[in-house]
Amino acid sequence: MSDELIINESNYRKFAFDTVVKDGGLRARGLIPRDFTAFPVGAYKAAKPFMMPLIPEGEWEDRLAFQQEQKAQVGNIRDVGNYGKQIPSLDQGNQGYCWAHSSTHAVMLIRAINNQPYIPLSAYAVACIIKNYANMGGWGSESLDFIAEKGIPDQKYWPQGSKDRSNDNPETWANARLHLCTEWQDHYPRNKAQLVTCLLLNIPVVSDFNWWGHSVCTMDLVSIRPFRTRILNSWSDQWGNDGTGILEGEQAIPDGACSPRVMYAAVQ
Repeated sequence: MSDELIINESNYRKFAFDTVVKDGGLRARGLIPRDFTAFPVGAYKAAKPFMMPLIPEGEWEDRLAFQQEQKAQVGNIRDVGNYGKQIPSLDQGNQGYCWAHSSTHAVMLIRAINNQPYIPLSAYAVACIIKNYANMGGWGSESLDFIAEKGIPDQKYWPQGSKDRSNDNPETWANARLHLCTEWQDHYPRNKAQLVTCLLLNIPVVSDFNWWGHSVCTMDLVSIRPFRTRILNSWSDQWGNDGTGILEGEQAIPDGACSPRVMYAAVQ
């Protein structure tokens, strides 16, 4: 833990900017905070409002200790989900497409949890079509709703980082339908209990942080006191610890969140 990047009340303002990572490249953010008046919980046709029974707070520490003892967290699955190797983190580069990468990461992790083979998926395909190729921000549930309808193509069909319009073709979207998120749930804003319940059940959470202007995928619960979570960022493995970092306290509770539950079980 000591060598991991920890973002908390004492230092979070240093991170609320586009960031230069270890390779010297600038990485963008891109979150537009979701307007819950215009898009209330349950507004998306592919999602139900969060309905899972909440794990009682009194059970959190014991459940977390067991999960960590068994090395059974989402992060552990990521470490071997690429045919025994670590699933690489995606790289949004200098485009404000974090909101499409957070959901794509969640989908890739759910596939690994479900023992589906590792396939690098293209978050750029999702963002380019939603925003008509413009470098524009969004929020996580906006992209996950698209993924529930259209899916995400393999990077062989739409290379990650590409904004080439020729990628948008029937073959690409036929492949994307093999990677549909057929069920997801919409969280209530800043709901810690819903976040923890998902993480203790190995459900990654697409997490939008207004303080950061950024959307990432929350993978694991790290500790209860202090409250810490581990996130998978979209700034390549050059950021943090192989693309991950620790959020602590209020900085760990997302302003908007959603979680994929069921992926189409395709054989590719």
